[in-house]
Amino acid sequence: MDTRRLLSSAALYGFADMAVIAVGGFLLLPMYTRSLTQAEFGHFVAVRANIDIFTYLLQFGIPSALGRLYFDHRKVGTEREFISALVCFFGLLLLGTCGALALAGRALWSGLSPAVPITPYLPLSVAIAALGFLSALSVIWLRMQGRVVAVVSLQVGGAALIAIVATLMLRFFHWGLTGILLALLAGSMLSAGALPVMLGKSFRLALPRAWLAETLRYAVPILVGYVAYFLLNRASTLILQHHVPAEELAVFGLAQQLSMVAGIACSSFGMALQPAVYGAEADQVPSMIHRATRILALLMLAVCAALMIFAQEIFALVAPRGYAGGLTLLLILVVANFSNTFTLMSDTVLLYHRRPKTSVAVSILSAILAMLLGLVLIPEHHILGAAVATCAAFGSRMLVSQWMARRLTGQSDFALMATSLTALGAIGGGAHWLSAQGWPLAMLLAAKFAFSAALAGTLFVIHRRLSASHA
Repeated sequence: MDTRRLLSSAALYGFADMAVIAVGGFLLLPMYTRSLTQAEFGHFVAVRANIDIFTYLLQFGIPSALGRLYFDHRKVGTEREFISALVCFFGLLLLGTCGALALAGRALWSGLSPAVPITPYLPLSVAIAALGFLSALSVIWLRMQGRVVAVVSLQVGGAALIAIVATLMLRFFHWGLTGILLALLAGSMLSAGALPVMLGKSFRLALPRAWLAETLRYAVPILVGYVAYFLLNRASTLILQHHVPAEELAVFGLAQQLSMVAGIACSSFGMALQPAVYGAEADQVPSMIHRATRILALLMLAVCAALMIFAQEIFALVAPRGYAGGLTLLLILVVANFSNTFTLMSDTVLLYHRRPKTSVAVSILSAILAMLLGLVLIPEHHILGAAVATCAAFGSRMLVSQWMARRLTGQSDFALMATSLTALGAIGGGAHWLSAQGWPLAMLLAAKFAFSAALAGTLFVIHRRLSASHA
C-alpha cells in the first residue's frame, strides 16, 4: 500500500466531502440561525431528519452495493449496463414511494414531526432524496474509477450552488426554511446531472433478473443497516420532538450537525481507503486493514481534536447566545462520531469477507440500544440525555463490530482504540480547562493554537514512525 498516495487521495476526497458538509451544514449555519427563529431552526432539524429517512428508503442501499460490485462488473466489461440497471430499479422504486405517500403521507409526516406542516416540506423532502440517489451514484462511480478531480469538482460545485441559492433565498427573498430546502435541492442537481452524461448512449432500459438479485443480495442488508444507523444517530431527534419545544430541539440539532463534521470526515477518508482493500488479495487484507486503521485513526484524532479545542469559538461563530447550551453536547457527540473510525474499518472487514448480515446485525442491536436509552434518558434529562444515549450506543456498536471482525481475522485494534479514546478524552478535558480559565480572548486563542500545534506535531511524529516501521 502506497501510504503517500492513500493519504493524498483521502485528503482530496475528504476535502470534497468536507466542502459539502461545511457549506450545507457549517459555513451557512450563521445565516441559518440568524435568518430563522430558534423554533424555525428546530423545524429545520426535524425536516432534515425526515429527508434522511426518505434518502435511505429511496437509495435502498444501491449506491453501497455499487461500491462493492463495481469491480466484479468491470472485470467483464458490463459496468455501464449494470449502472443503467440500477437507475431503472430506482425509477420503479421512486414511483412506488410516491404512490404510497399519496395514500399515507399525511399520517406518516404527522407521526414523525407533528409540529411541522406537511406542505411544502414533504414534497421537497422527497425531491431532495430522489436527486440525492442520482448524485450518490455519480460520485461513487467516479470514485471507483479513481477520478479524484472529477469527484472534487462535482462536490465542491454542488456546495457552491447551495451557498449561492441559500443566500438568495434567505437574504433577498426571505423564504425561510423553504428557501433552505430549495438550496439543498439545487445543490444535488449538479452531481445528479452528471450521471446521464457519464452513461451517455450506453444507457439501456433493462433490468436483468440476475443482476437485480445480485444487487439486492447486498443492497437489502445495507438498507437495513442504513435504517439502523439512522435510528442510532437520529432516534434521539425523533424522540425529542415529543418531549421538548422546538427551541430546545434546535440546540441539540445544532450540536449534532457540528459534530457530523467528524462523521463526514471519517466516511470520506474511509471511502478513499476501502477500494484498495476490496481490490486486494485475501492474504494482503489483514495487513492493509491494520495499516489503514492507524492512518484513519490519526486523521480522525486531528479532526476531532480541532472540533473540541475550538468548540466554544465555533458555537459563538455559528449561532446566537441562545444556542450556547449545546457546547457540552458537542463534546459528547464528537466522541460518538470518533468511534466511527474503528467501526468503519471493522465493517470493511465484514463486507470483504461477504458478511453484510453480520454488519447489519451489529447496527440493529446498536439502534435498539439507542432507542431504549433515548426513551429512558430523554424524558428526564432532555437534550443532555439525548447526547449521552447517542454516544453510548455508538460506543457499543464500535466494540461489537470490532469483536466480530476479530473473529474473522484473529486481529483486533482494541489497544489502538483504547489509546485513541483516552487521548481524545484528554484533549477534550484540556480544551474544557482552557475555556474555563476566563482568560482574555487573545490569550485564550494563543493558548489553543499552541495546544493545537503541539498536538499536530505529536500526530505527525507518530505517523512518521508508523510509516518507517512498515517501510
